[in-house]
Amino acid sequence: MTAADTRPRIILVERRRGAQGRYGDIVDSSPNSIMAEPLGGRYQLGDVIGRGGMASVYTAKDLNLGRDVALKLFAPQSADPDELRRQEAEIELLATLNHPSLVTLFDAGTDTRIPNEPRPFLTMELVDGQDLRTRIRHSPLPLDELAVVGAGIADALAYVHGLGIVHRDIKPANILLVPVRPGEPLRPKLTDFGIARIIDGTRLTATGTMVGTAAYLSPEQARGADLGPASDIYSLGLVLLECLKGQVEYPGSAVESAVARLHRAPAIPAEVPAEWARLIRAMTALDPLDRPSAAELEAALRYALVSPGSLPGPIKEDHTRVLPSPPARPARPPRPGAGPGTGTGALGTTGTRPLNLLDPAAVPPRPRRRPSLSRGTAWFRRAGLRTRVALVLAVVAVLAVGAVIAVALSTPAPVDVVPYPIVTGPLGDHLKDLQKSVEP
Repeated sequence: MTAADTRPRIILVERRRGAQGRYGDIVDSSPNSIMAEPLGGRYQLGDVIGRGGMASVYTAKDLNLGRDVALKLFAPQSADPDELRRQEAEIELLATLNHPSLVTLFDAGTDTRIPNEPRPFLTMELVDGQDLRTRIRHSPLPLDELAVVGAGIADALAYVHGLGIVHRDIKPANILLVPVRPGEPLRPKLTDFGIARIIDGTRLTATGTMVGTAAYLSPEQARGADLGPASDIYSLGLVLLECLKGQVEYPGSAVESAVARLHRAPAIPAEVPAEWARLIRAMTALDPLDRPSAAELEAALRYALVSPGSLPGPIKEDHTRVLPSPPARPARPPRPGAGPGTGTGALGTTGTRPLNLLDPAAVPPRPRRRPSLSRGTAWFRRAGLRTRVALVLAVVAVLAVGAVIAVALSTPAPVDVVPYPIVTGPLGDHLKDLQKSVEP
């Protein structure tokens, strides 16, 4: 194998312009009867509002509901199985998505107005606004407007990445700006999942090939390697940088643009605030693992919406959080007269053995407590009826005896009368009368 064989393999798949030209000729040169006939018996086509490599977008009138819609009509089906799978995959993916920053899908079907040339179509909400590419051509975006656009698209990517979907074609033309209220910033909406793929699912392109817009490819996308959510983050980083500079970062042909990002990092102007420069460098890191997730990016850009200078918040460099260890408790001084094992030794600087609460052997025994009254209550409940009655009578007898003793102790003892000497005569009679007068 030569040295040239070891270089990254870059194979670019150009849009099928031949099919697009043929498709445009068929539609534009079709008889008025066919153009006037409602598509699918329901949608009346209007003006062309966009053309791509595999489809064109028309304004249309939903005759059943009486509302205006955007109708994406694909080129006639070919024998290319990859292209057929891409068309079917877009319909299936869009039908499952529901997010305020994504264009809503209303209906899907097949146009059979031209015999032997069925064409798939999608009907979506008609967004009344311009795309980001047209906005950048007017002037670079101020930081507050850039924060709104970036946060909205990052929120949409966090949603689709959570469903296992990679967009693979993030570019200004696929970001629509929708007015919400007068005086408020335009709300971004992400569209065109035509070349999206399921993460770790069946690839919709051949091995070693690349599908996407060359100016906004990620390095791994340019090499034809497996893609993940980080590829969309890189492309969005180039979009944000273009919004600041007003020009494409990697212009030129498809091959020149794809190879350029493998040799140099994006050039960020010196006047860009340091916070924005750091964010864009993280988004356009060469290694996909060094790029922030869509959720982290959305949080950083939401911070910019409320910061005075519309500056994004910091991006966490460590994606795995490590909890700090609890602070060590101060060691207790050794007790005087302690036995062996105190002081420094094999068990530690204080000689105390570290206590592991998960080890039962390490937990010191608890002091034994005296039996509580609950044990006596339990024994009384387990005893027989006779035993309970005897015990109650004994307790009553003890209480009665105690009551008698208490009454006897509380009753005052009779006072002894001091006997007088026997006196006879009138004096004795007077003493008797005096004693009778003082008796109760």
